Amino acid sequence: MSVALVPRPRSLDVRSGTVTWHSPVRVAVEDEWRDVVETFARDLEASIGWDVEIVDVANAPDAIVRRVDGCGDEGYRLAIDTEVTIDASSAVGVAYALTVVRQLGPNELWSSAAPLDSIELPRLFIEDGPRFAWRGVHLDVARHFFDVATVCRLIDQIAAHRLNRLHLHLNDDQGWRVEVPNWPRLRSVASIRRSSPIGHEGGGLDDEEPHGGCYSAEDLEVIRQHARRRFVTIVPEIDLPGHAQAVIAAYPDLGNGDDPVEVWTRWGISGHVLNVGEGALSFAEDVVRYVAGRFPGSPVHIGGDECPTTEWEDSELAQAVMAEHGFRDERQLQGLFTERLTAALRADGHEVLAWDEVMDADVDEDVVICAWRHSTRGRVAAESGHDVVMAPMQFLYFDWLNTDSGDEPVAMAPPPTVTPWEKVYRFSVIPPGLDERYWRHVRGAQVQLWSEYIATRDHLDYMAFPRVAAFSEVAWGTPESLDAFRPRLVRHVERLSAMGVHFHPLGTH
Repeated sequence: MSVALVPRPRSLDVRSGTVTWHSPVRVAVEDEWRDVVETFARDLEASIGWDVEIVDVANAPDAIVRRVDGCGDEGYRLAIDTEVTIDASSAVGVAYALTVVRQLGPNELWSSAAPLDSIELPRLFIEDGPRFAWRGVHLDVARHFFDVATVCRLIDQIAAHRLNRLHLHLNDDQGWRVEVPNWPRLRSVASIRRSSPIGHEGGGLDDEEPHGGCYSAEDLEVIRQHARRRFVTIVPEIDLPGHAQAVIAAYPDLGNGDDPVEVWTRWGISGHVLNVGEGALSFAEDVVRYVAGRFPGSPVHIGGDECPTTEWEDSELAQAVMAEHGFRDERQLQGLFTERLTAALRADGHEVLAWDEVMDADVDEDVVICAWRHSTRGRVAAESGHDVVMAPMQFLYFDWLNTDSGDEPVAMAPPPTVTPWEKVYRFSVIPPGLDERYWRHVRGAQVQLWSEYIATRDHLDYMAFPRVAAFSEVAWGTPESLDAFRPRLVRHVERLSAMGVHFHPLGTH
């Protein structure tokens, strides 16, 4: 019986023979991890209609879950013999072992309502754990809004690949996506744009259809709880002081000019940014703290990228603030927001992340840098003492084309700006040229799904998979050759199909 696990375990010993399971599956587990097994039970019930019974270890269980020391924060040992034995030091290790059990079974275990009488599991022993702690997916819900059900579905998909972060980009020039009680016009004005481009923006065509959406506190709690059950941490992002045209449409006093603006109907980077007065700084602190408060203990991303300085160059207020602080470059004004938001979030118990542009000004060493412009930005950040999440666009921007085929849907850029899954699989999480003494600063990596040209759930699937599958193995730390990975990926996309994922077909270049 062949085994095609994605991501590949660190150690796998396949033995002869199989073990047969029938419903109900009897599991012995300590009370502290009962909820993990209950999630597994819901998955089996939803897919093949089976029951799971939690029993005492003396009552001939099909599977035994044991707490042991030494497996690591996310590690596990899985032995399939007369019964299934899972050893772990943490609940997430148990969850990952059960995810692997599902992959070892038939594809129906990932489907919806496909009853089975029995399943065969191969006899084997696995000892496993990730190399990198941060294994993430970023989703832009600002350019195109995705509802709670779609976000929760994506959480299920990334958890199936043992990825553990979902970074939600919650605002941009084209829309604000979180209801904030103190700032009601963020919902009534900033969350709705009157039109969007059709096809590539360069074509100059618009649909003249309003587009909007905004999460309530209750919506965010549903997402948080769903992610918690899947051991995925939500990383909310409010990106300021750039990417602020939607905010300024709702609250003009936060901008730098007198002329009214609308929520932006173009893609790209608007020149409208927050001013650097106390009112704008207080606004940024208030909204970021509110959003962060919906995700207690989570890391929080404060953006900081692509902030044009033209309005600050022409602003008397900005020039006065520069003189007050002794700044010589308008880019240093970005640091006022970084410093203010970082201090507020840390006081509330959150770790702070930002895009690599914040390093253009003075930035606290404890800010985690998301290196997106190039892997060299990650190397520079790590050498400067920052922890780093690698997100270079050349490998991990999944709004780029899957292939150079002429029948691909419109994406961010035309060929040769192409990122096939093979290129993703060749990505090195450790930046090339980084001295080994700095490797400890590399937390891991994440892929980015910017949504200017991703407007539907099916298109999101198409741009994400199978590239997310290839990335999951890189982030887990067990990539091998392309030739060795390809057969496992072929098998894995059959699972994706069973899950209802509308993935990009393999082998279409």
